[in-house]
Amino acid sequence: MHANNKTTSVFATGIERTVLAVAALFFFGQTLAQDVIPIDKIIAIVDDDVVLQSEYDMRWEQIEQQINLQTANSQAPGPSEAQLEQIRSDLLDQLILENIQMQMARRAGVRVDDNQLNQAMINIARQNNMEFEQFRQVLESQGLYLQTREQLRKDILLQQLQMNAVNQRIDITRQEVENYLRSEAGQQDIAPEFMVAHILIEHADGPEQARREELADFLYQQLLQGAELQQFVAAGQVSGIPLRGGVLEGWRKQETLPSYFREVVPYLKLGEISEPFESSSGLHIVQVINLRGGANLEIEQFHVRHLLISPNEIRTESQAENLINELYERIQNGEDLGDLARVHTDDDTSIVAGGDLDWITFGQFPPDFLAVVQNLEIGEMSEPTRLETGWHIIELLDTRVEDLTDENMRYQAEQILRQRKFDNELENWLTEMRDTAYVDIKIEE
Repeated sequence: MHANNKTTSVFATGIERTVLAVAALFFFGQTLAQDVIPIDKIIAIVDDDVVLQSEYDMRWEQIEQQINLQTANSQAPGPSEAQLEQIRSDLLDQLILENIQMQMARRAGVRVDDNQLNQAMINIARQNNMEFEQFRQVLESQGLYLQTREQLRKDILLQQLQMNAVNQRIDITRQEVENYLRSEAGQQDIAPEFMVAHILIEHADGPEQARREELADFLYQQLLQGAELQQFVAAGQVSGIPLRGGVLEGWRKQETLPSYFREVVPYLKLGEISEPFESSSGLHIVQVINLRGGANLEIEQFHVRHLLISPNEIRTESQAENLINELYERIQNGEDLGDLARVHTDDDTSIVAGGDLDWITFGQFPPDFLAVVQNLEIGEMSEPTRLETGWHIIELLDTRVEDLTDENMRYQAEQILRQRKFDNELENWLTEMRDTAYVDIKIEE
């Protein structure tokens, strides 16, 4: 099932194959299946389904275009005839495997909704430096829009099936995670990366140095008030004092930062500006203009309780509104929201706790509910508010910032270890499926 190493780069699978096929379309200005007349000849029987000659021919043309694209870009000789024969054999194996997986997906009820599909189409358009509407028009002009969507739907469906099936076969132990986090490789993988901009005011002799220190303090205050660091650097000087700096090239982990930045940058938040600090080169001000990776995670949490009254089969919208207003008035007259929630709330998950939802975070509740919570002060209660789920009275009891760095670090480590095992386990899973499936090939490979 594995093509020669020199040819595997043209034998893409899944979403990658769709991207490459579209790239070939734009490069050569032709369709993915131009002048191909479907021949519904069965070339393989696979369990309860078949692989058709027309499927093979269409996929083979895509591969040929990818080979031509790579050859044109690299100006290197194309694959030999022996290599092409290996690719043809691999293509048939791939179509058989896809067929087996599609049958599994149908039996398991795996679906790809239009929102997923639309977002994937938008992503492919961006990879081809196009707006979605322009991308759609190009595909439609070639008669390929629906074909591309359905191929992409199939690719996403297979990806989901593989993720679900293979991840169940992978076990990551707590000891593996701990060992990885203690390793030098683990610490490097999880370490944050910074994009850094800076200003440098070089040292001077005598009284001039004092002027430069004053300038550094002045620039720092201006930056805190919203001035752009890059504007100062672009000016080249302020008050006759030269400035240097700009954006350091590329993403930098702590150990790849200039030595005099290493004790400052890792402690800055995204967008934060450092106070002026000194090195042998001069006075520096740095700003983290972008940040990725890292395990630090602090989230705001809200301790909330509420009372929910929803319209239903026996309560109209008007009756629900009247009831929530009556209950709100009783609370204003001294009754406890929790006592009333135990009797009246329509939220089954919090009725026993008197409407107490405990500590909640973003993502746990609908945005409209959290928007009300965010506008409350601690101890404050909202007026009756109509949200998507019904009429609410919401009380904010307390807030806190929860440090989830340790949990986030372990989660990232587990995901990295899982991904390392995934490809090997996927190969094992596919081999097992192929070995246990009924396959009758009707053509010579």
